[in-house]
Amino acid sequence: MQQIPMLRNSERKDFKRCPQRWWWSWREGLNKQGPPNDKLWFGEGIHLALALWYIPGMKRGVDPRKTWRKFAKDDIKFIRTEYAKEYDPAKYEDAATFGEELLTNYLDHWGRDRSWDVIAPEQRFEALVPDRNGKPVVRLFGTFDGVYRDLNDGNRPKLMEHKTAAAIYTGHLELDEQGGTYVTVATHTCRDQGLIGENETIEEITYNFLRKGKKDDRPTNEKGQSLNKDGTISKTQPSPLFVRLPITRSRAEQGTQLRRIAEEVESMNDFRRGDRELWKNPTRDCSWDCDFYEMCLLHESSPDDADEFKSMVFRVQNPYAEHLRKTAAT
Repeated sequence: MQQIPMLRNSERKDFKRCPQRWWWSWREGLNKQGPPNDKLWFGEGIHLALALWYIPGMKRGVDPRKTWRKFAKDDIKFIRTEYAKEYDPAKYEDAATFGEELLTNYLDHWGRDRSWDVIAPEQRFEALVPDRNGKPVVRLFGTFDGVYRDLNDGNRPKLMEHKTAAAIYTGHLELDEQGGTYVTVATHTCRDQGLIGENETIEEITYNFLRKGKKDDRPTNEKGQSLNKDGTISKTQPSPLFVRLPITRSRAEQGTQLRRIAEEVESMNDFRRGDRELWKNPTRDCSWDCDFYEMCLLHESSPDDADEFKSMVFRVQNPYAEHLRKTAAT
């Protein structure tokens, strides 16, 4: 009996970005040795801080700045010890200070979110996705940042999704694959776990953006507009540091999302079976957003040199292992 393959949302993103990148990362399990990417590291710490802040119920948990300080201190100590030659204080120590400042501004802006009744933070899920004939084709894994009810908004269950970014863009969120997938599997997952009622559905996700920027300390008027020293409205208004945007996905949209996942899996299986040759999707972003960039350059001209580089720079690990361990522990 053929085993149903596993799939994570980040894997889908890599596959659509570049099939070769997907193969190296998710099929060969290659993981680049060295200190963590500072941008991903920052986002991981903020997510952890908010997960321990938005605990189940109406009360909030550990002050997110306290969680952040411990996370940053422990991780920086490890990175500085394990990767002394590559360690860059400006990347991590400056980020540690800035992260606490960002969370302070976040608390000043949103307060304790007293109308939020948190159902579950960091909720993991596993769902079987069928093909057009109803046959399961993949085991989809993932984690919601949170499930909650807003007492000021009808008390309906919905998802929360935290995002840290250098700039806040929202125009794509109606078609965002990650959020769409989460909403699609949320109702079934949360019903099975007894988190929502049998007649309740989840069709909305709140994107909770934290922009990685400094607070504008200029005085403001009653509309929140920044003022010049003479009290006039400044022509240069700051971009908001914090944005919350609710996005609804109808049942029809959720069905479309499931069909798209099944179609992607079918394409992945073509590569797994060797029915299609892997291809690359080079873009101007490759040099900074792909761990395989240097190896990919070698692979273009000399696959043997690329294999040697692979053995020196990457280690092999199960890309699903961490999620499986966490799922087993819940």
